[in-house]
Amino acid sequence: MKKTSIILCTYNEVNNIEEAINLISKTIKDVEIVVVDDSSKDGTLEKLHKLKSIFNFKLITRKNEKGLASAMKKGFSESSGSYIGFIDVNSKDQILHFEKLISHLDNNCDISFLSRYIAGGGDQRIFLRRSTSKLINFICRILLRIPINDFTSGIFLMKKEVLENVNYDIKGHGEFFIEFIYKAYRKKYKIIEIPYVQKEDKNLSQSKSNPNIFYFFYLGYKYFLRLVLTILKNKD
Repeated sequence: MKKTSIILCTYNEVNNIEEAINLISKTIKDVEIVVVDDSSKDGTLEKLHKLKSIFNFKLITRKNEKGLASAMKKGFSESSGSYIGFIDVNSKDQILHFEKLISHLDNNCDISFLSRYIAGGGDQRIFLRRSTSKLINFICRILLRIPINDFTSGIFLMKKEVLENVNYDIKGHGEFFIEFIYKAYRKKYKIIEIPYVQKEDKNLSQSKSNPNIFYFFYLGYKYFLRLVLTILKNKD
């Protein structure tokens, strides 16, 4: 069993962080948890300091830089596991799938990730989020022309060597994964999608990824822009 590093990026997650760390610690054997906090204002950082007396995890605090993608990059650089992955702090049901993700890497896959858009998967979120996500992924499949179904899941596990050998632009929200998975496929890394069902939105009004309809469409625009840039930057 190889060590697995899981990155948790936090900003105002005081109500979710303890359960996430506890579940990861119980579910994944030989795990290293790396928490990157972007100067939370709701007591998350204070909570994390208290939790260090209960759980074993690495805590990194950032004061002058913010953003999911750059926090993830910082977590990658601080990880020591042979396998490295990411999960949203408030998506705790997905943690239970990591044993499957790990088993595929143990059996010669290079990247495994959760996919809503293959047989056995699904998306139970509100219609607007569900339909927009499906549209973005449909366009990605058509334009990138690689056999990937869910470019925007973002719940992944990969061998450390993949991170070391695939160059990509980590700027942005979660849309960097579009470019990353495209480049990894072109480098002939073995990729597998594992079906999962994304549950219906809970506490939607408090979600940082969908605080209002305008911000939601702004994120959709950023995903589409990353797709276009990926195509332009990787022309043969």
